[in-house]
Amino acid sequence: MSQPFLAEILAAYPAEDAMPLPPLSTISTGDLPSWFDVSGLATASIGTAGLMLARLSSKGDSPPPVSVDRRLASFWFGSTVRPQGWEMPPAWDPIAGDYRTKDRWIRLHTNAPHHRAASL
Repeated sequence: MSQPFLAEILAAYPAEDAMPLPPLSTISTGDLPSWFDVSGLATASIGTAGLMLARLSSKGDSPPPVSVDRRLASFWFGSTVRPQGWEMPPAWDPIAGDYRTKDRWIRLHTNAPHHRAASL
């Protein structure tokens, strides 16, 4: 569980409800391929929703513990969260790819501007 994400999300909730939160645990492992902790954000977001639902459903009793499957949370974020009002750029530059040479193959990765310029 990404504690910084969880703490920041929970800090956004009003403190007027004094009912304690149930325990939250993470099961499974897995990460989205990213430079940023997207899987941590996914796990903390879904965990927060689970905590609030457990709190609401307990009706004053001790809320049940909540567990989040990190792999499934990552998969859900990776397959359902999309930009609004703009398109994701293509993963690869149009020039990128494998090209046959006289005696072998060459792979051009031209996503970086200086790599594209050198290839051209």
